Amino acid sequence: MSLSTIATLGFWQRTIFQKQVADAQRYRADINSMTAASEALFFSDYKFDALIEGLRAGEKWTNIKQSLGENHLSNETEYRIAASLQQAVYGVKEYNHLEGHGDVVWSVTFQPQGNLIASASVDKTIKLWTHDGKLEKTLKGHTDSVSRISFSSDGKYLASASHDRTVKIWNLQQTKIKPLNLKSHRDEVTAVSFSPDSKILASGSQDKTIKIWNKTGTLLRTIKTKAVVNSVSFSPDGQVIAAANANGTVKLWNLKGRLLATLKHRNDNNNYAVYSVNFSPDGRSIATGGGDRTVKIWRFSRNRVTLETKLVGHKQEVLSANFSPDGQIIASSSADNTIKIWNRDGSMLKTFAGHGDKVTQVSFSPNGQTLASASYDKTIKLWSLKNSSLNILRGHQHRVLGVTFNEDGNMLASASQDNTIKLWSPTGKLLKTLQGHTDRVASVNFSPDGEILASGSYDNTVRLWYLNYPEKIWNSGLLDYSRYWQPRGGVGEWGSGGATHTDYGTDIRIGKRVGDWGSRGVGEIGCFVKIGNFCLVPFSKIITLFPHKITLLPQFNFSTNQYFEEGNYSNLTNIPPVGTLHATSLQVEFLTRLQCCSKDIRNICLDWNWNINYHSAYPISKNINLIGHSDSVMSVSFSPNNQIIASASKDKTVKLWNRKGKLLKTLVGHKKWVNSVSFSPDGKMLASASDDGTVKLWSMDGELLRTIPAHDNWVLGVSFSPDGQAIATASYDNMVKLWSVDGELLKTFLKGSSDSVTSVSFSPDGQVIASSSYDGKVKLWGLNDGNLLKTLSGHGDSVMSVSFSPDGKLLASGSRDNTIILWNLALDNLLEKGCSWVSDYLHTNPNVSDSDRQLCQVFKSQN
Repeated sequence: MSLSTIATLGFWQRTIFQKQVADAQRYRADINSMTAASEALFFSDYKFDALIEGLRAGEKWTNIKQSLGENHLSNETEYRIAASLQQAVYGVKEYNHLEGHGDVVWSVTFQPQGNLIASASVDKTIKLWTHDGKLEKTLKGHTDSVSRISFSSDGKYLASASHDRTVKIWNLQQTKIKPLNLKSHRDEVTAVSFSPDSKILASGSQDKTIKIWNKTGTLLRTIKTKAVVNSVSFSPDGQVIAAANANGTVKLWNLKGRLLATLKHRNDNNNYAVYSVNFSPDGRSIATGGGDRTVKIWRFSRNRVTLETKLVGHKQEVLSANFSPDGQIIASSSADNTIKIWNRDGSMLKTFAGHGDKVTQVSFSPNGQTLASASYDKTIKLWSLKNSSLNILRGHQHRVLGVTFNEDGNMLASASQDNTIKLWSPTGKLLKTLQGHTDRVASVNFSPDGEILASGSYDNTVRLWYLNYPEKIWNSGLLDYSRYWQPRGGVGEWGSGGATHTDYGTDIRIGKRVGDWGSRGVGEIGCFVKIGNFCLVPFSKIITLFPHKITLLPQFNFSTNQYFEEGNYSNLTNIPPVGTLHATSLQVEFLTRLQCCSKDIRNICLDWNWNINYHSAYPISKNINLIGHSDSVMSVSFSPNNQIIASASKDKTVKLWNRKGKLLKTLVGHKKWVNSVSFSPDGKMLASASDDGTVKLWSMDGELLRTIPAHDNWVLGVSFSPDGQAIATASYDNMVKLWSVDGELLKTFLKGSSDSVTSVSFSPDGQVIASSSYDGKVKLWGLNDGNLLKTLSGHGDSVMSVSFSPDGKLLASGSRDNTIILWNLALDNLLEKGCSWVSDYLHTNPNVSDSDRQLCQVFKSQN
């Protein structure tokens, strides 16, 4: 190849590379703009639109990664998208909005069977929608606004009230629906309701009357009310009609037209209109909503009504108030454009914002999991009442001061002011509570091999918790043989009887003893790989432990469930029920009987020469106490090689311990409390942060390598970057700083917290720093440009600690509000959740653009 050809190729390669870099920068700018738009929509209470915009950003990022590859792309951008989507996915409650009416939507209600949603509008029409938002049918016939609608209990009929002074009954079973017209009112009809048995219906009007009709349209009775009627509702037994009136009263009538009770929505002389009245499902309570901006819950018993609770929170008139099907919560809608969800005791649970104008009515689905709302903005919105909020871990009785993941990411530990440590699964399930400290636990850290958890406490001690120490839970006492089993089958311990008791452990994964507490031992151990209900078969081989040796038994016949070795013959039964025989041996000095005492191997029974030992296959946590500090231990950290634990204390020292608890060295140099310690990834350095404003770097020999004057105030947190080239610090001065290991200030994150920063944690790829603060926020920072990527809000008090999971897909934060939040940062998972949430909207809404309609299909095809 000629030099000119090589030069030309080099030129084109540089050109292509420069174009890819320029494209990546342009795409990042576009995505940053989209995530900023999503943020703005979210905080303007358009959370559904924020989710759609976040999904657009996620789709664009996925396409860019496919076309450009990941070499020119920064994971900062992915974290920015993920954090924005996380906020939208877990913050949104609206999952669909139904568009089709040409004017204000006055009323919305669910068919009792849950198959249809009906809406009524100023545009003179009624629309029927399927539960996923598809427009099924439009009913035309009224000549003026349709103000209210009501389904019969069997869902076959729909009654409508209109400003054209008529009530219509629509038979939904007809192919061509022709309504039955009920005419008698002399003014606009504003209310209508079927009785629970659907045999009669009541209508209310501006002509100040209530009329009772049968289903065939015959007028049965007219009740004169002396006030405009805004709403009518039947009691569950069908014997009482409640009417909400424009003069500020609610009147209760029996079916014969006798007035049973009158209640005033307000006790003063301000006769604000009452717009809504509804009975609770048990008929014992009545909810009213009125012009005084309140919802009131009334106790109804024996035709007597007393005020039970007043719900205060809306900023404008309450236009609708309704009980959930179980009667436990109340939903209200208001002219302030919001919906509020309340407990019966008056406490507000949630506020739903998203409508662009007054919310005229709310209605619960029959199963109580969905709320429909109608609005002046011409739309119906569907809201999920199921809990899809943040993954908040509750269990501690006091402040959570520290959180950390183990190396595998399958366990989270939390330290608390309630003196306990809790172990959690990544999904938030509480696995275990560790007790032993006598004062608040300030810090926790796993050994890289996951075998030990170190904790530091205000009781001045460090504790080492051996997480895989097995538990013997019962022994018959006939002989002193014993068997201990690890859940993963790694290490087994056993003992022999007679005058000399021997106890030792063998790691059957490597075929070596790992502990020896005596001179001899006879026994067998297993439980390595679970097959069905049986747990003695590793990689198609049976392991038997003979005296002081391990023998693999490869000749296993799965068809006959038998294996052979040196004349020994044993049977293995095929997945037997609980408590039946699993394996036998012809040699009495070895295993005679093994039984599985539960189908999921939680407990194992061993019968050894008629000595029965009953064991848990799940371990307990043995712990040892490391005493040496003279004041509170604020931080603990394991070295990467699992061998050394560093502890930082208010006694101004750092101590180094081995994993057996022996004190190796005390590092003296700080002038005030030492708040945090962190090992470098190569294990050659230790960083310590102090109230004296400095970070000190130490060798493993205890030599002080460098002092960094990091902050003008207390340094509360320190952490090495994954490549070991940088150190992040958190300070009481509200700042996060990034330093080289040579002490050079690399970056100050300027848009910092509004309060002290308590801890810092690097993402596994080293491109993002998470910080926690006294202001109750968690912040994500990009290391490339130092920009704030996202602020995560959810805690109700100061956040004391943050920790990334090893794969970077979860971020844990612990707070003074006694909780831990697990923040989902897995972009693929968030895209999947977001697409699932908006799928009905994308498929059924007529105003969705073609590109948006393909939004999630594009994502699915790329995964």
